[in-house]
Amino acid sequence: MHTPRSFRIAAAAGSALIVSAGLVLANVAFAQSAGNKLPDTRIDAGKIANIDTVTVEGFDFPLNAQVGGQRLVLNGAGGSNILSVKATAVALYLPNKASTPESVFAMPGAKRITLVALRELSARDLSSALIDRIRQNATQQEIESNVMQLAGLGGVFGTRRSLPKGSVVTIDYNPATKSTEFRLNGTERLAEPIAGESFFPMMMKVWLGPKIRPATRNALLGISS
Repeated sequence: MHTPRSFRIAAAAGSALIVSAGLVLANVAFAQSAGNKLPDTRIDAGKIANIDTVTVEGFDFPLNAQVGGQRLVLNGAGGSNILSVKATAVALYLPNKASTPESVFAMPGAKRITLVALRELSARDLSSALIDRIRQNATQQEIESNVMQLAGLGGVFGTRRSLPKGSVVTIDYNPATKSTEFRLNGTERLAEPIAGESFFPMMMKVWLGPKIRPATRNALLGISS
């Protein structure tokens, strides 16, 4: 009986495919029996999705923080020209996200401002700049209600001459004690806590006040410029 030529070609191709598959299976079996580890081509999704920081001017700000046992989220971060361009980077942590200064000031609970020195900073110049920014952006009533607190802020960096590049200053409001604490590099307390609920909202105006450049304010509010 005569077999059509097209059928013979298809049969040959099928046989070749079976042989190739058999060789692959044989190689796998040989590798396993020999104790050889086969290459794992699976993608580790955890490594790809492991985005737990936001980088600003080369510094990595974590997405979360804890103050007084309360978990906070990174609301926003950006560069700040409090002393000069690219002298500092700053981040704002809140219990919940907020996109306006008013909602940030009024939000109850713990809060954190993280300030990073991108170059060596004069401690005296930093103290003066913080107080000047508050006076420029706070209301007269806020300033008059926090005279002693402003005096305390002036002495926060009084024990040192400068802050080296890479120094991290955390400014935390703890609602349990109704006070603001300043720490250097996460451990060293820079001064005694500054008491008063109204001080920290005024402190935040250094970066969120009406006379602050929009780029810095929007960065902390998570608003794209």
